[in-house]
Amino acid sequence: MKYDTILFDLDGTLLYTLEDLTDSINYMLDKYGFPTHSIDDVRRFVGNGLRMLVVRALPMGEDYEHFDEFFKEFVDYYNTHNLIKTKPYDGIIETTKELSDMGIKMAIVTNKGQTASESLLNDFFKPNINIVIGDNGKHERKPDPAPVNMALNALGVTDKSRVLYVGDSEVDAATGENAGLDYVLCTYGFRDMDVLSKFKPVAFIDNIRKLIDIVK
Repeated sequence: MKYDTILFDLDGTLLYTLEDLTDSINYMLDKYGFPTHSIDDVRRFVGNGLRMLVVRALPMGEDYEHFDEFFKEFVDYYNTHNLIKTKPYDGIIETTKELSDMGIKMAIVTNKGQTASESLLNDFFKPNINIVIGDNGKHERKPDPAPVNMALNALGVTDKSRVLYVGDSEVDAATGENAGLDYVLCTYGFRDMDVLSKFKPVAFIDNIRKLIDIVK
């Protein structure tokens, strides 16, 4: 096989999380008396973690005097409302099982908070994927290569030439490039091709099942 290890982004790659994220941020905005956003707005806001989602959603961003209180309450709310409409994209569960059966090592690398990421890992991906590196506030986030390197260390992988990174955004493209990895971009996720076309992945895929042929 060309690749023996795959690192996945989470939101927009493995899971459709956009509606729960939209509902949660709009709940908070409405509670605090701010205008809410459309799902397309929120789709553009995501990709750099929950904090940046809040920065982009608030009219004055981090300059809002109660930003820290708002952010903490949003994270708490989202962590208890992140399984209402969230679901794996078509073919994800079957594909990760097949990859696991092929002996491919896998982990998830995401800018989503560690608590929410572990919850979603437990609900959808174990035992086929058992490692998730999320944002715990103690290390740099994507597109910095630090979380990628943490995942590879956890998997016991040292040869990056046989590692494939899979994501759906410009953040993921930069992550793959910064980490020195081959990468694939999923066109079914949170970004349109007008954003993704400037990058040069191994492949663009519109269905996760196509990953099987790329790995072989």
